[in-house]
Amino acid sequence: MLDGRPDQMDSTRREIRLLRLRRVAAAALVVALSAGACSPGTDVVPEPTTAPSTTVASAEPDAPAPTTAALPPDGTATPAVTVDTAPRRGGTLKVLLPADPTPISGWTPWDHVCAWSCRNVADHVLETLTVILPDGSIAPWLAESVTPDASLQRWTVKLRPNIVFSDGEPLEALTIKTGIDDYIRSGRASGGHLRDARIASVVVEDESTLVFEVSEPNAGLPASLAGPVGRVFSVTAAEADPELFARAPVGTGPFVFRRWSAGEPAVLEANENYWRLAADGQALPLVDEIQFIEVTQEQERLGTLLAGRGDILMSRSAELANAVTAAEDASGRSLHVVRRFDDNAGAVLFNVLRSPLDDVRVRRALVLAADQQRLLRSLGPDVDWLAATQWWAPGSIWHSARVAEAWPSHDAVRAAELLAEYIEDPERSDDGDSGAAIRIRALCTDDLALAQMTAELKRQWEATGLVNVEIETVARTGLISRVMGSVADSPSFKGDFAATCWRVGGESDPSVLLSAAVGPVRTTPLNVSNLAGEHLSALVSLSKATAGDDERRQAVSQLMLELTNELPHLYLGYSVSVLAATSQVSGLGRRTLPDGRTVEGQRLGVGRYDEVWLTRE
Repeated sequence: MLDGRPDQMDSTRREIRLLRLRRVAAAALVVALSAGACSPGTDVVPEPTTAPSTTVASAEPDAPAPTTAALPPDGTATPAVTVDTAPRRGGTLKVLLPADPTPISGWTPWDHVCAWSCRNVADHVLETLTVILPDGSIAPWLAESVTPDASLQRWTVKLRPNIVFSDGEPLEALTIKTGIDDYIRSGRASGGHLRDARIASVVVEDESTLVFEVSEPNAGLPASLAGPVGRVFSVTAAEADPELFARAPVGTGPFVFRRWSAGEPAVLEANENYWRLAADGQALPLVDEIQFIEVTQEQERLGTLLAGRGDILMSRSAELANAVTAAEDASGRSLHVVRRFDDNAGAVLFNVLRSPLDDVRVRRALVLAADQQRLLRSLGPDVDWLAATQWWAPGSIWHSARVAEAWPSHDAVRAAELLAEYIEDPERSDDGDSGAAIRIRALCTDDLALAQMTAELKRQWEATGLVNVEIETVARTGLISRVMGSVADSPSFKGDFAATCWRVGGESDPSVLLSAAVGPVRTTPLNVSNLAGEHLSALVSLSKATAGDDERRQAVSQLMLELTNELPHLYLGYSVSVLAATSQVSGLGRRTLPDGRTVEGQRLGVGRYDEVWLTRE
């Protein structure tokens, strides 16, 4: 029951029935991701024997507008591009990166976790079958098309012709199948991604065509092919010398490894056999070499850039993302900045199986009692935070204005009313005496900004006069262990916490994220809030088994509305990522897709540098 009102549950069931009807109609269509047919807010319905047609339609009445420039008559989205000078060729580009959350001891896509800094390097060597664009839509890359059957359980992938690996081996369907079966499936870093995608088998139809067979409908498979599952590498090179391959993997990308050892800069040089061309018809990449240099401290990285000892920096620090907008390089000119609020939100997570947070009145009261803007300012007063209202930030095709409008505003009076109603309830779930204040124990790490935020949150909740808050500080690994719980819990994976600092959302397809977030408590460790129910499972199923993009977005939007009703967490702000370059760099944040469309922006601070050039002599 939602918020204690049966009429809300009835409304949810009507929404689900409506979406199911749309799903039946959409399932009759063969939806393809093909060259030129993937743009923000579009459904792709190709004719069986002709080039695909593209239509532009809203996901819902309040769907966000496309994040690129105005749509030309053919429906594709091509942003306006400002070019200071004609592209120059040659030179060495120096990219300054932070340390990854996990140590890097190699670059194999199956055994080595590759987070944000790592991907700045690896994406230039090991390309993927598809790519996720800055707005969250999917485009084919090494694949020419990705086409499902009506059941969404057989996906045909057609490879682009005449692509070779940097070792001269041709890219063929058998290479990809062998890589998945012999490496990706059992890899320490990739096996879980394959299971999440529900890929049961990969079948080769001919040298350029393969079929992914999945165990259940999975409309999100194209997004999976943009990650470890779809990362393509030379099996010949991997088999010939596994140790060398770990240090210098072989792919189809615009660069190849020149040298690297642990703790040293990764140096890449241009791949002379790269398959893509620049806008002027000349070969890519534009620079001869890239040096990826790790500078752990954020301010030191900015100082290195401003002193002229680097060309581009990457950061996921909100403070640095704000600082670069006002900085000037060694020549006294403003930096080129590409900043993005990512589909990842900070939150205070509630354990809905722990009293008194098992009562939605208490959860709603705690959300209403919190002043979100004050909490964000406590995280960093000089940062331009964007308050979160859902898992996906504005600019994403998954962001819903309807959900944003529904997120509760700060209302201390209503919060006190709900708390009073609970504490005076003779059947209150925490077995406290009637009229006694509730007690909340909140976990958080020892991060300074988070400590300031939890102190402010404690003040706001206790200002109601009906809540006593205890803050417990633990190490990050200890916090994760306690929040996720174990099979020894009752029920399994209940976790040992009441409220905690956490993050929600991510770059995976919504169906993957939401399956983990609201799955059965006993079997889903990543359902850390322990919120579950048939109405939530039904919406997750729709997001997986619905062919049309519009219908998928409506299912995701409706699920976000359910979370707004049941409030398993209090949102803080969206995480931010940034790329910043000196005035001697052009083309930052720009990418030309294989079909000729140009998009701008980046995701998670993962830059693409094959079309970047240096203006200095």
